[in-house]
Amino acid sequence: MDVISVYDEYIDKKRRELEEERYDDYKDWFHASGSGSCARKHYFRNVEKVEGKPKSLDTMRLFRLGNIVHEDIQAAVSEFAVDSKTTIYIEHEIRIPDLNVRGFLDMVMVEDNELYDIKTCNGYNFKKIFGKRKSPYNEPTNYYMQVGTYGHWYELEKGKSLDKLALLYYNKDTSEMRELIVPRSYMQKAIDYWTKVKNQFKWGVPDVKLGFAPYRKWECNVKYCDFYAHCGGGLDK
Repeated sequence: MDVISVYDEYIDKKRRELEEERYDDYKDWFHASGSGSCARKHYFRNVEKVEGKPKSLDTMRLFRLGNIVHEDIQAAVSEFAVDSKTTIYIEHEIRIPDLNVRGFLDMVMVEDNELYDIKTCNGYNFKKIFGKRKSPYNEPTNYYMQVGTYGHWYELEKGKSLDKLALLYYNKDTSEMRELIVPRSYMQKAIDYWTKVKNQFKWGVPDVKLGFAPYRKWECNVKYCDFYAHCGGGLDK
């Protein structure tokens, strides 16, 4: 038996099941997880319905590892919620019709008014974010806007102000965990971003322009963008 192939097929099956359950009936909606990323990617996926480049097997294994860490942390928090009789949202679906955005937030501790999104990363990226020589250029602003999108929905839907927005990082190389506070200003930045995306799409696919399409320069390459070929090379063209 080829165990590696069996595992890869299992991962792909789990991916297809999740996509069918969560996204097949909502292909016109923007993904909250895509907040702060290249606007052209949203257009290709949600308007043109283009199938992105398949992920490599190694990448899919990394995604699966991230999902397992998510599930483990969420299971621990859920158990704590039952024992302490507190209310916690886990993998809660959000919809913001005015912005055409839909997604699934990781965790909200209702009594504490705290919202968390879980991220796994390698040691190199962990050090860039939390190391002594951290730079504003290394800040995960796309993740900030993702959390801002969730925070905007929560405050709008529940009528309660959040006291904390945070990214909970898990270092896959060392198992170290740390919190990164997300400024509340990113809720408004997320609103502005999605409003611009929605308005621009009335005129068709946005032109290639750094700061919006793509949002950050590092996005625009064949390794990170599933639509690089369809786009025509983005900044490189």
